Amino acid sequence: MKQSLEEIIRRADELYDERGHPRNVSASVKLMEGAEDAGSYEVAWRLGRALFFLGQEAQSKEEARRSHARAVSFCQRAARLHARRVEGHFWLGVNLALLAQIENPLNALRHALSASCSLKRAVQLDPAYHAAGPLRVLARLQHKLPPLLGGGTSRARANFERAINLAPANTVTRLYFAEMLLEIGDKGHARAQIEALLNAPLDSEWAFESERDRKIARKLLDEMQSNIER
Repeated sequence: MKQSLEEIIRRADELYDERGHPRNVSASVKLMEGAEDAGSYEVAWRLGRALFFLGQEAQSKEEARRSHARAVSFCQRAARLHARRVEGHFWLGVNLALLAQIENPLNALRHALSASCSLKRAVQLDPAYHAAGPLRVLARLQHKLPPLLGGGTSRARANFERAINLAPANTVTRLYFAEMLLEIGDKGHARAQIEALLNAPLDSEWAFESERDRKIARKLLDEMQSNIER
């Protein structure tokens, strides 16, 4: 007996919530691709989310490239199906931004600019989605892009601060912001972000990211302390 689309979506979400083991996310992709209505909006953006995660955790650039490229295709479909919903635009922007990090310079620039457009659209639709994800990822992208191309640390800082106001307990935003602050030499504010990250209440929906980010934050604090003692 075939599962209904609602049952498939529910199970895919459960598997994604168990992403501490990437095989669960791979299983969710297989499940959704086998759905009778695999081209639906609800399946398309979830495939983009799942493939983002698999690309992020990939062991090689080529594997990451394949996952993010597939995710882009699904998210483009989702964004076309429901242009006024945030999920398709957000996960499209995320995957394009990650593709930009691993492509050749010409393709990287094209992907980065497209990512910026998708993320700005997601901010317009729902800046609070995914714990202020549209603002967080846009800020991260702006941190990497020069001002001439819509980036720069002042723009990034403003959007990181907006994201923190909306979702102060999110460790990913705090970590990204701290990394940028360290890069520009603002060690005092970077330390404040790291300490806020370490003291943030635990959120079961973000358990994988929280554990990962706390490890990175402790390492950054140790490095800052070592530099002081030299």
